[in-house]
Amino acid sequence: MAARKQTPRQRLIGLMYLIFLALLALNVSVEVLDSFPLINRSIEETNRNFEAKVETVYYDFEEQRLNFSDEHVYPFYGEANHVGELADSLVNFIRTNRTEMLALLNNISFEEADTLDLMDSRRKDNYSISSRFWLVENSIDPGARDGGPGTRAYLLRQKINHFKSEIDSILGQHDQSIKMTLDVDGPFYVQDRRVNWQQLTFDRVISVAVATNLNRLVTEVRNVQFDAINMLYDLITAGQFRFDEVSARVVPKSEIVMTGGQYEADVFVAAIDTRQDPEITVSGIGRIPVSDGVGRIRMPATTPGTHTLRGEITVVSPAGVRQSHPFRTQYTIQRPSATVSATNMNVFYTNVANPVSISAPGIPSENIRPAISTGTASIYRQPDGQYIVETEEPRQIVTIAVNAIVEGQMERLDEMAFRVLPLPRPEARIAGYDGGRIDRQLLLRAGRIEASMGEDFLFAGVDWDVVSFEMITFVGGEQRTARQTDGSRLTQDMVRYLNDARPNQLFYFRTIRASGPGDESRLLGDLSFNIN
Repeated sequence: MAARKQTPRQRLIGLMYLIFLALLALNVSVEVLDSFPLINRSIEETNRNFEAKVETVYYDFEEQRLNFSDEHVYPFYGEANHVGELADSLVNFIRTNRTEMLALLNNISFEEADTLDLMDSRRKDNYSISSRFWLVENSIDPGARDGGPGTRAYLLRQKINHFKSEIDSILGQHDQSIKMTLDVDGPFYVQDRRVNWQQLTFDRVISVAVATNLNRLVTEVRNVQFDAINMLYDLITAGQFRFDEVSARVVPKSEIVMTGGQYEADVFVAAIDTRQDPEITVSGIGRIPVSDGVGRIRMPATTPGTHTLRGEITVVSPAGVRQSHPFRTQYTIQRPSATVSATNMNVFYTNVANPVSISAPGIPSENIRPAISTGTASIYRQPDGQYIVETEEPRQIVTIAVNAIVEGQMERLDEMAFRVLPLPRPEARIAGYDGGRIDRQLLLRAGRIEASMGEDFLFAGVDWDVVSFEMITFVGGEQRTARQTDGSRLTQDMVRYLNDARPNQLFYFRTIRASGPGDESRLLGDLSFNIN
């Protein structure tokens, strides 16, 4: 049955209705738009931190002139400066065009746009102006919208490829390389349609997302710069022993000087490599523990008098050659004052067992009677002779007094003060990762968020459990949120979002809360992953 012929006015009304439906379909919620400025602020803070770290490496280059000749330092320093020039040029191009885009979008001056907070941008959801700015303007083919030759997007891609090529060339001269995340070659797909990098980044992408993504590109450029100049800095001392700590040392011939005698000692500057632990063996003891490049001998002092200690220190050169250095020294045993030292560090933490070594040479351990100064802390002896300090009140000073039974009498030998601090905040991890690019299947296999104290935390048995978190991602400009309110595992909605994710899709895990010793609750840092 044929439809009744419509008047021009009716056709116009129908067309306007279709346009209205299309606009509704393209509408982006205010909450989603406002999330981009928040993410952008975090990225800008990361960029400032990266730039500070980069400046520190360049300062370290200057410091190496004190240890090596200019002829040795400046070839690597010159290449590092060239890397900096390349990075600055690319970053300036990104930031200048980003500012011009914001000025055009908001109809303001370049100077105003340069300091504009994205939250104050008036056209966050506009994509026609930003798409035309990057993909159409200056194109040698006026009818094309794919960011071809002449467009800003095309020039940006060329500059990124030039930057990567130059970094590879500089490091390749030294048989070195780094992994760079600035992928502009793809392949890239949008809804099973293959597109180039320019289209993926700018085609019909809302302006607030484009501005945020451009700042992310700056982060990746600074990251590459930081890795490259660090590698060049390391090449200064390649093949040579590297020492990162220098201190004055006094080695006396004897700690005990009799009245009328003379005190004799060797005074020198000792250089220590805290990143390589040497192998130290002592006659009569064997191999001793080493930490931060320094070996520490512990043995019972039972026989008064002067004793000789012999041993050997073996280190491995950067070339892989083992080098041994013998040593010999003397020491005297008598009844000194007691010594107290924290086994793991110079502070006590709340709600955990803090190991403490307390000894007084010449006095049996069962005769030592330590006492602690405050009623909110306790100290008790372990079967192996070590002591445990427990306390629940942070930010106080506790003092351990060492008393001992000497010849039937209780005597005060020594005391030492310790700071009490709350446990450091644990770090959130998924499959051992704290963010960045990650394989989808790796996230799914892990299936849960873990709270870790990190490799540098020396206490064992300090466990934190993640009890709640939320996951955020964006699909077609729309925010998708899933929450876990009772545990650490990914919910079914989270697994579904991950399974449906496109390459390069961002997932944010935030409001991660963990429970730890003493039922203490902590809010952990956010995680951000980019799906491969």
